[in-house]
Amino acid sequence: MRSMLLTIMLLGVTGVFLLFWLSPPEAFLKKPVSDTAELPKADSYMLNIDKLDFNEKGAKAYHLDATEARHFKRGNVLELDQPNMVVFNESKGSYPWNMTAEKGTIYNNGARAVFTGDVYAWQNTESNIKNELRTDRLVLFPDKHIAETKNHVTIITPKGKTTGVGMWADLNSERFKLLSKVKGVHRAL
Repeated sequence: MRSMLLTIMLLGVTGVFLLFWLSPPEAFLKKPVSDTAELPKADSYMLNIDKLDFNEKGAKAYHLDATEARHFKRGNVLELDQPNMVVFNESKGSYPWNMTAEKGTIYNNGARAVFTGDVYAWQNTESNIKNELRTDRLVLFPDKHIAETKNHVTIITPKGKTTGVGMWADLNSERFKLLSKVKGVHRAL
């Protein structure tokens, strides 16, 4: 009985030894986890893009440039790194709005643009007077000249500084509506 148990143990140890001996070393190494495995594959990838779009009347609608862009056909989405967009106003004599951010996403051929990460928008007016807007996330509808956010926003003009949470803005008429927690400082000129 004892020799039979010893024989079974010896065969077991020999089997495990042969399993390790004949297996390739890669079988025992931890496989690296790829963070790109879950990401959808882009249909096209572009560097240093520059795009000028026109409205139905043939006037400039917006100019867009970015360091990198990835286009996904599935959702008709264009993802941008370090986007810079200039939105031209429809009315003559009005000045364009410039916008920069860390990231941007354009949906449906430019119908909606979402800028995230240190969004900075500004407008240079007559005599180089600057109107500025800062937020973490801004949704822009370039065709309608509408901008909105649910995040904290700061608006700085030569006449003062206004902060709030949430904003709706018509860039054509330069009408800004802060939705909550509004605080402002007005400078008398």
